[in-house]
Amino acid sequence: MYKKPGIYLLAVLLVFSLALIATGCPAPVAEPQPDPEEEPATGRQFEDVTITVFTQPPPFIAKPVMMFGPDWEEATGGKVNLVTAPWAELYPRMFSSFSLEAANYDIIIFPAAWLADFAGAGFLSPLDDLIAADPYIDWNDILPAYRERISVWNDVTYAVPLDGDSHLFYYRKDALENTDFQGRFKEQFGYELPAPPRTWAEHRDIAEFFHGWDWSGDGAPDVGVVEAMRRLGQADWTFFSRAASYVSIPGQHGLFFDPETMEPLINSPGHVRALEDWLKIIPYGDPGMIMMDSGEVRMTYAMTDISMAIDWGDIGVLADTHEDSVARGLVGYSIMPGTTEVWDHKADKWVNFPDVNHAPYLAFGGWLAAIDANSPNVEAAYDFISFLSRPENSYISVVTPMTGYNPYRISHFEKLAGWYGMGFVNPGAYLEAIKATIEHPNVQVDLRIPGAARYFDAIDAQISLALAGDISPQEALDAAAKEWDLITEELGREAQLQAFRASLGLPAQ
Repeated sequence: MYKKPGIYLLAVLLVFSLALIATGCPAPVAEPQPDPEEEPATGRQFEDVTITVFTQPPPFIAKPVMMFGPDWEEATGGKVNLVTAPWAELYPRMFSSFSLEAANYDIIIFPAAWLADFAGAGFLSPLDDLIAADPYIDWNDILPAYRERISVWNDVTYAVPLDGDSHLFYYRKDALENTDFQGRFKEQFGYELPAPPRTWAEHRDIAEFFHGWDWSGDGAPDVGVVEAMRRLGQADWTFFSRAASYVSIPGQHGLFFDPETMEPLINSPGHVRALEDWLKIIPYGDPGMIMMDSGEVRMTYAMTDISMAIDWGDIGVLADTHEDSVARGLVGYSIMPGTTEVWDHKADKWVNFPDVNHAPYLAFGGWLAAIDANSPNVEAAYDFISFLSRPENSYISVVTPMTGYNPYRISHFEKLAGWYGMGFVNPGAYLEAIKATIEHPNVQVDLRIPGAARYFDAIDAQISLALAGDISPQEALDAAAKEWDLITEELGREAQLQAFRASLGLPAQ
């Protein structure tokens, strides 16, 4: 549809070619393109049409809109008006625009967890027909988890994925794989230093061991760990990544609600232990960790010598590609640590596992793009969303630092030239860790029911008080569970139960 490649596409194509020459890889075979004879008669078909896109401020998430907006404008004659707001304002401003039928934004780029609220209320335009008629988006290239579940509500596609999200575990190989450090660790803790840690207990010991001394050799004390802990800074997702293995027995659903009764499970002994363990690493974290959001975590990990971190895929990109990174080529990747003792909410007791129970978490579920059902510019809005998501442009977005976009297409995992070209030292290991998370048999999906933002805000408020030491973990989670029950009652317990069961792939009761 678009004949003139933009500056980002030209730059990346040049980098790809240089990377292929440097690595001795054969040139890729050109993929078949739609026959120009069969293309829709487009020209500058959106001349004088302005579409407004609303999301969080750049760089993360808004950056690709800025990268590709000018190309789309030149090709179509349309204009892209980018409006942004801080994370804490996104949901209320989106919901307000929808509920008042104001159509302030043609396109919203938003967390997958909010789809149930927006689509369930009839706020979004269905996209199935537009997708089916689109020869460029290559819908089947999008991983099934994102195209068949995360973008769909009640069997209708209401959004297009722009990002694939799951939490990864990061560790410094020069720290954990150092043979001298391994010997010293064993002397102190009585077992071999695992790289990466297999359990959260090992994680705590490693954080203690590597905190407060110069293991990197740069003359300054180094840090044990960094994780997002700030209120309204994605700490709630970090908590559930830690809690998942403590409460997720394979075949059960113990992370959020009891799928038989809609009783909140978030104050179970497993959740409480996870929060208690989280508190224990604060003395071994970056001094500012208690006030860090996820963006600050990833920048801090790339620019500081820190042994371990939790984040989405962004640390992997920043650590290897940012010009100021101190960790280039030194980062290892894995699924989340687990535990050998798991709370069985059905049996109401702790269960010992002979091996480690892992439960990787699809935290957040990715960012989606959707169209206001009252937008007067549905065709132009969809055309721009398609332009952002199509394979060639989305590939540029996921390999470009500080976009906040992580791999979500099959082709993102198969084509390594772009990752090497952008400076990645070992993209294969990074992508394998993401695949191992997404494809794990005990992977836990994020909460996808009406009111998800309210549920998460309620627990976020309480865990922030516990992390600050104002209340105990049990008190925090008991208070959050009570608020979850109130939200459920307000929204309708039976309706919420059926929505929750549907989100888990369970039949209606």
